[in-house]
Amino acid sequence: MKILKQTPTKLTIQSSSAWDGLLLISPFIVIGLLQIILASNWIGGGIFLLFSLSVLDGAIDETYIFDKTFSKMTIKRRGVWLHDVTECSTREISAVELEEIGDSEGNRSYYVDLWMFGGDIICLRSYSLTEQYKMADLIRSYISINDNRTLSNVFALQIGEP
Repeated sequence: MKILKQTPTKLTIQSSSAWDGLLLISPFIVIGLLQIILASNWIGGGIFLLFSLSVLDGAIDETYIFDKTFSKMTIKRRGVWLHDVTECSTREISAVELEEIGDSEGNRSYYVDLWMFGGDIICLRSYSLTEQYKMADLIRSYISINDNRTLSNVFALQIGEP
C-alpha cells in the first residue's frame, strides 16, 4: 500500500505497482528470448514468453481515490489487458471491514471490504494484514465511518471465535 496523495479533500491509495509484476517476470522474458535467439528453440522460448505474459496478466495496478468534494470513490484497475474504472458515492459505504481468505495450501489473501447500503461489497486488495489494517483505518477515518472492533477482535472473527 502506498499513499499517493492525502489532502483534506482527496485521498489516493495505490495497492501495487505494475513494475512489481515486471520485476517478477523479467527473468522468464530474458530466458525465453535467449532460447529463441541463441538456441533457435522456438517452442521452449515461446513457452517461457507465454508463461511471462500469463503471470504479468495477474499483475494488476489498483488505485483507490476518495474525493470528499464530490463525495465519490473511484477505483482504477490497470493490467496488461485490463483498464477498468469504477465509481460510486462514498455516502453509500456503510462499513469498512477486514477479510482474510486462506486456501488449502496455507496461502492467505487479505482484503478490505467496503460494505454498501444496498448489500454490495467492494473488495480492495493488498498483500499483508498490517497494510490492510492501516488501509481500513485510513479509509474509515477519511470517510468518517466508526468501527469499534480492535485488531484482536478482527483476528478472533477471522478464525471463527465469537
